[in-house]
Amino acid sequence: MALKKRNTWVIYPEYFDKDKSKNEGRRVPKKYAVSSPELQEISKLLKQFDIPNMKEDHKAHPSTWYEKNGRIIINKQKMSKQKFLKQLGKKLRDRR
Repeated sequence: MALKKRNTWVIYPEYFDKDKSKNEGRRVPKKYAVSSPELQEISKLLKQFDIPNMKEDHKAHPSTWYEKNGRIIINKQKMSKQKFLKQLGKKLRDRR
């Protein structure tokens, strides 16, 4: 999948981890967060909604550079990134 850098968003599992603070990388409110989100489950959820994504397993979130939890790269969507992350977090929470 060819993705151009300026047309993409990076999504880290830390964005959805309810055990992390905002300073540690959580980007959604706790009500949309889950415990220990995994790269694989986020990728599968995106595929279910026909959003092509590319996993990078050995990448780290800048605030937790010592934890290589990976990241996902997707094309920008038609809404703000924050709104998209909230919707994705809600769907992730509902699946559990």
